[in-house]
Amino acid sequence: MKKLLSQKFYENLENEVFPRFENKSNISILRKIDWEIEAHRCLMDLTAFLGNVDIDRLKNNGIDTIGVIDICWNEYGSDIEVDFMPDNDFDAAYDEGCIMNDSAINNEDFFASHFNTNGEKAWGDIGNDYTEIILIFDYLLSDIVPAIIEQKEFAVLPKKVPCHIGFAGFHDEQRTNIFTVA
Repeated sequence: MKKLLSQKFYENLENEVFPRFENKSNISILRKIDWEIEAHRCLMDLTAFLGNVDIDRLKNNGIDTIGVIDICWNEYGSDIEVDFMPDNDFDAAYDEGCIMNDSAINNEDFFASHFNTNGEKAWGDIGNDYTEIILIFDYLLSDIVPAIIEQKEFAVLPKKVPCHIGFAGFHDEQRTNIFTVA
C-alpha cells in the first residue's frame, strides 16, 4: 500500500489537534487508528465518486467546466460531500452557493467502529471534540489530494485551468484552498 500521509499530518495531530481535545480518552482512540488505512479509504471513496460524476447533471446545473471542487464535511451526518463550482476565481466561486452537495465519503463505519456511535449522533456523543475530528480529516484530505488528481477518474472531468480544490468543516464556513491544479 502506497503511503499517502506525510510526516506533517502526524505532527499536526500531535501538535495542532490533540492539545485542543477536551476528552483525553478520545485522543487515545484516535492514536490507535491506522490513519493510512483511513486515507486509502477516503481516496477510494473520492475516486469512485469522481468516476460516477454525471456530466449531464453538471451541465443542467450550469457547469460546463469545473472551476472549483468543493469538499465539505456534513456536520449533521458526518459524511464528506463534494460540490462543483463553475467559476475558478476561488474567492468568488462560492458566491452562488452550493449546487449539488453529494455525499462522497461515508464515515458511518469510522464512527461506529471507533466511537460506537453513528454519523448523525456523533457530534452529540463526542461533544466538542467532534470539530477536532473534522480538522483531522481536513489534514488527511490535504495529503491525499495529490493522489486524487493522478486518478483517471479525475483526469476525465471537464475542468478549467486552473482548477481549485477547497475544503470546509462546516457548510457555512469559509473554504480553504487546499490544492490548485494548473
